[in-house]
Amino acid sequence: MSASMPAARDARMDAARAIAIVLVVLGHARGIPGGFALLVFSFNVPLFFLVSGWVTTAYGRARSDAQAWARVVRGLLLPYLGFFLLAYLYWLLTRHIGEKALRWGALPWWDPLVGALQGNGPGLYVQPALWFLPALALTTLAFRYLARQLSPLPLAALAAILAWAWIAWFPPLGLRLPWGLDVLPVTLFFFACGAIVGRFNTRVRAFLEWKGTVPLLAMVWLPLAWVNGRVDVNMLRFGHWPPLFLLVALLGAALVLCLAGWIQRWSAVQWIGRNTLLILGTHFPVFFVLSGIRSLAGVQSPPGPGWALWVSVVALLAAVPLRRILMRWAPWMLGAEPATRGPAVGMPEAGPR
Repeated sequence: MSASMPAARDARMDAARAIAIVLVVLGHARGIPGGFALLVFSFNVPLFFLVSGWVTTAYGRARSDAQAWARVVRGLLLPYLGFFLLAYLYWLLTRHIGEKALRWGALPWWDPLVGALQGNGPGLYVQPALWFLPALALTTLAFRYLARQLSPLPLAALAAILAWAWIAWFPPLGLRLPWGLDVLPVTLFFFACGAIVGRFNTRVRAFLEWKGTVPLLAMVWLPLAWVNGRVDVNMLRFGHWPPLFLLVALLGAALVLCLAGWIQRWSAVQWIGRNTLLILGTHFPVFFVLSGIRSLAGVQSPPGPGWALWVSVVALLAAVPLRRILMRWAPWMLGAEPATRGPAVGMPEAGPR
């Protein structure tokens, strides 16, 4: 979830990212049914890391350490800073209005800046989705250096053992670590899994194209996801059983990758898949604006599924003019070079190569 697009993009990967980011937007909308959020977040975040590992291994090109760091900074950390500052400015202007006055009115003006330095879920309350960008940056760089010592298969096996132990031990401590360190064992596992399938790109695609794959995966994934319960990687919630979480996430990710093949030729899907970074960074501010308008209008009833669907559609549609504005005035917020005027900017896949 790069400024200059490669000569040939993988349409299935872009379609998978499109499905994932639309589900993220829906899952974050107030009023969405709890069962929908439970199923979506059982695999959604892991899917992004898996796709990043896959694309990096299958299509990435060799880069020096300096180039890899520059790519991560330009493609992830500068957008993180830009989208945070945009959300922070809106927070400063509106924190004494309506519901926000009750939640944040007494906080000092600099409190969100501390959260930005921490770069994790609880601290980023002005823009909760941004935790993903430093987490992906850290995971990408960690995999780059670890892959020099281990191939993806033993690295994924080691990460799985570490993730199981970490999930069981760390969250109950009630602590948070900065910049994705407290989710690194989990995200590294999925990134390494993506690297594994990236090495067997042709065989994996044949499995994804098999007509029986979707019903088989759905039949296994759905009951397991429901039994494991609510997952929220950002808040270190992994359901009832850590080993089951890892399996459910892989099954759900595989299911989306299958479905992506059915819609990969749709132009709207490709546009969304190539602009996941933009949608990630703008959907919460759009939600906040619409919720503020709703509050000022005096609407008292709690948001329902209709509201959730409507604000999600607005957030996705708003990405079109927002992209034009940002590409003209702040292309660095989308990981683009100032001179770039390409058709779309997606989530960069920086990696170990």
